[in-house]
Amino acid sequence: MSNLTWLGDSDPDAQAVTIGDVTFVKGVATPVKDKALFEELSGNPMFSKDAKAEVAQADEPTEDEQAARAEEGTEKAALRRELAERGVTVKGNASVETLRAKLAEAAK
Repeated sequence: MSNLTWLGDSDPDAQAVTIGDVTFVKGVATPVKDKALFEELSGNPMFSKDAKAEVAQADEPTEDEQAARAEEGTEKAALRRELAERGVTVKGNASVETLRAKLAEAAK
């Protein structure tokens, strides 16, 4: 029996994968009893026989990207987009009222 470590991929939701009858948790050395499976997976770049291998980093959105996604489809997002088209940048978590006031000012 030999150990393999699943290095994962860029999907932040993928924290475990089951291949055959073995479940691999990202970054955890897992014993593989089936020699054929071990040989097959040890040639796969997503797996490592060396426990010191670097686990794949997930593509996590930045805080700005998370904030932008949270506002998608809202009045706030529409106001920010309109302000951006007029060259006005708004930082922080401005209220809808603040954004309306800035748009009115920019429209003058």
